[in-house]
Amino acid sequence: MKVAFFGRTSNGKSSVINAMLRDKILPSGIGHTTNCFCQVEGIDGHEAYLVKEGSDEKLNVTSVKQLANALCQEKLCESSLVRIYWPRERCSLLRDDVVFVDSPGVDVSPNLDDWIDNHCLNADVFVLVLNAESTMTLAEKSFFHEVSTRLSKPNIFVLNNRWDASASEPEFQESVKAQHQERCIDFLVKELKVATPKEAEERVFFVSARETLQARLKEQEGLPPIAGALADGFQNRYFEFQDFERKFEECISKSAVRTKFEQHSSRGK
Repeated sequence: MKVAFFGRTSNGKSSVINAMLRDKILPSGIGHTTNCFCQVEGIDGHEAYLVKEGSDEKLNVTSVKQLANALCQEKLCESSLVRIYWPRERCSLLRDDVVFVDSPGVDVSPNLDDWIDNHCLNADVFVLVLNAESTMTLAEKSFFHEVSTRLSKPNIFVLNNRWDASASEPEFQESVKAQHQERCIDFLVKELKVATPKEAEERVFFVSARETLQARLKEQEGLPPIAGALADGFQNRYFEFQDFERKFEECISKSAVRTKFEQHSSRGK
């Protein structure tokens, strides 16, 4: 099952993947932008490694910093693919053979057709990561309009990331959320025509991937997830991220069953 993450540069796509995988796997944060496609998939061994496109050489990955340096040193085309192999024992989603694909920002390349041909046509689920501090851009919309013309009713989740920023202006929080929610639902229902209004409501979330990852790393150390400095309303954002994951896993399971059924049907013909 392949899951592709898209959105504008620095919206937090890598952070969302890290939060879901409960580990700092992909470089993220200040000073780093993903400059090519990065695919994370599970292996049975204990040592993580990466393989660059056009090479069979396994490069050891002992730290996220080392991985960031390796990616920065390479002058990679933005549509090229780096495969990161991560031990399944460290992440339950990878044990279920889910493959995560991180992408450069949709605002950095005019070659969206190449991206779709090379990385999207076999994706089971798409996650659009938005910056909740701004509104959805034309580049983000255009990309998914193109995807929906090539794929029949793609499964799309929309994450309004960095929602923790809203804690500093509580008086505007609900009105801003309602505005974002309405725009996201209209995008899925009226523009892309990939969901009913009820389905779309179940596909739009307000989260903070950075906070979620921090909390999960604390939990792994045996500390309470709310230890440390977190913005007001963290608990609600954390629950919303977990709700997204539940619905995401349900969607993945249905896709897996449908794929198996289609394979059996085609064999029976």
